[in-house]
Amino acid sequence: MKLHSKYIAICLFLISNCLFSQQDKVTKANTKYFNMSYVDAIKLYTNLVNDGYGTSEIFENLGNSYYFQSNYEFAKASYDSLYNKTHDFSIPTYYRYINVLRSVNNNKKANDIYAKLLVKYPQEKRATTLKNSITVNPITLPVAHIELMNSNVNSQYSDYKVSYLGDEKIVFSSGRATKNISVKRSIWNNEAYTNLYESNLDFDSTKVVVKKLKGKVNKFYNESSAVFTKDGTTMYFTRNNQLKAAVKTDSLDNMLLKIYKATYNGKRWGSIEELPFNSNQYNCAHPTLSPDEDYLYFSSDMPGTNGGSDLFRVAINDVSYGEPENLGKTINTTGRDTFPYITSNNVLIFSSDFRKGLGGLDLYYVDLNSNSKRVYTFSQPINSSFDDFGLIYKVSEGTGFLTSNREEDNKGSDDIYAFSNFSIPKLKDVTIGIKSSRETEVLGKTILTLFNTENMLIGTVEVTNNQVSLLDINPLKSYNVQVSNKQFEDYSSLITFKEGNSKTINLIEKAPDPISIDLNDVLKLKTIYFSFDKATVSRESEIELEKVLTILNTYPEIKLDIIGHTDSRGPSDYNDKLSNQRAASTKQWLVNKGVSIARLNSYGFGEKKLVNDCKEAKKCTKTDHDQNRRTEFLIQQ
Repeated sequence: MKLHSKYIAICLFLISNCLFSQQDKVTKANTKYFNMSYVDAIKLYTNLVNDGYGTSEIFENLGNSYYFQSNYEFAKASYDSLYNKTHDFSIPTYYRYINVLRSVNNNKKANDIYAKLLVKYPQEKRATTLKNSITVNPITLPVAHIELMNSNVNSQYSDYKVSYLGDEKIVFSSGRATKNISVKRSIWNNEAYTNLYESNLDFDSTKVVVKKLKGKVNKFYNESSAVFTKDGTTMYFTRNNQLKAAVKTDSLDNMLLKIYKATYNGKRWGSIEELPFNSNQYNCAHPTLSPDEDYLYFSSDMPGTNGGSDLFRVAINDVSYGEPENLGKTINTTGRDTFPYITSNNVLIFSSDFRKGLGGLDLYYVDLNSNSKRVYTFSQPINSSFDDFGLIYKVSEGTGFLTSNREEDNKGSDDIYAFSNFSIPKLKDVTIGIKSSRETEVLGKTILTLFNTENMLIGTVEVTNNQVSLLDINPLKSYNVQVSNKQFEDYSSLITFKEGNSKTINLIEKAPDPISIDLNDVLKLKTIYFSFDKATVSRESEIELEKVLTILNTYPEIKLDIIGHTDSRGPSDYNDKLSNQRAASTKQWLVNKGVSIARLNSYGFGEKKLVNDCKEAKKCTKTDHDQNRRTEFLIQQ
């Protein structure tokens, strides 16, 4: 018995040591993870999984580590394992899982996971389009016509984020120093820390000269995402938190990113200074300038950020900077919104991984001059199922660059792609007002339908409050608008919105139906009666018909509608038939007297138009019923 107790104690001791050992490994892996040492974190987490210690936290952190390295295939495997264990994880991880599923073209499962996300986090539902509006252009801009090619500045290592330096040069970031054995390597991806390089701007040249930017810009750690003023004398760029020799870290020992400013003395870059809104506790990165150079736009995870990183702007004053302004939730998401660029006509282009894109980071744009700040994305080949970011382009030429780690023609982990024949249409929202030609309110149901010039339907909407909003109109194009309302003439016209944001359509009221002239009233005819259940014209009624005949002979231009009616006695179907027969008998009597059949129409309304309330269920006198057995002679208008 004692031996048995000792054996149990030894087993418990070994199990305890094993558990403490595993927990120690988890702690080390988590430390690497939170310090963004993803290469080391992946090794440690993978070892734990292989040892059978795959908890939800480990699978989530392992998936995120692969995700931040853009290794979406391995990230998917970890997220799959996480999802099989639990559906109870964070909104950012849900979005990352959806993103990697799209990256591997598993869109059905991505949609299923998104549906699960909305059930668990209903606040993530996007706002829908206005009811009284038609969206003219798709949220995804088709750009299949552009020419995209792998740039000849790329190396076998990471090359990314191009900027224009004047009209003849580009500057970009590169890890091409990785080929040097002694170079310091990044804990993020095990490549050399990136520096800024410059090259000639020539699409056709086969001999491209690439060299490091001159001056004190490039240090031991990362430099990237430079932007230059139009005069070429000032540069804003991203660097790890290192102004002098030593690099600074935050409270978690993370090496953060800051934005710096440098000036050009005609030969080299120097006078480097840190911008005042940086912090040792959060990142600021990827600066770009507004067209008038009054604002610096950038990405940051500073307090007040919606997600992993948001887009901000800060005013540039003569000798100071304003307070950073978050661009708001219309543009920013709960994910990574980063790498901003602003075109000469004030369109903001950026990347995000938390919208319904094709996978990974996708490129989006928003017209900063618009009131709605509606965000659009691009079709392939601008976007792919991999990371696409850092797009810049010259509006006047339709040429530019973007960065992607897509597999096609890829030379390194990130490659720079050049493109041409590219443009972003200038869109605006417009309002169409609907009025009558008398400038009065249009009553009744009004339907507006919009077509393009190829007569393809864009949308149909019911008009409310006498106006319709057309969203995302291209003012350079024409549109065919059709409006219908039963009380007005149908409207159809080709319209444009080159000038102004509103247009009024005046509908013309329909002419009232002509008042029918009944010869019964003009000639004071006695009612043409028929015997009950008969359709034969009686002899006494022929005297009245002779009066009608006289009018027709005197006025040969007159045409008549002869309408027969019955009383309510008997089945309605039978009465319809009887009234038709009575009207036809009257018509035939006139034709037999020489009136052209082309001048006469006959109809039967049965008991549908009683002149009194003698309905079938009501008791009426013979005289009351006789009033309903009648014939009308209406002059055609």
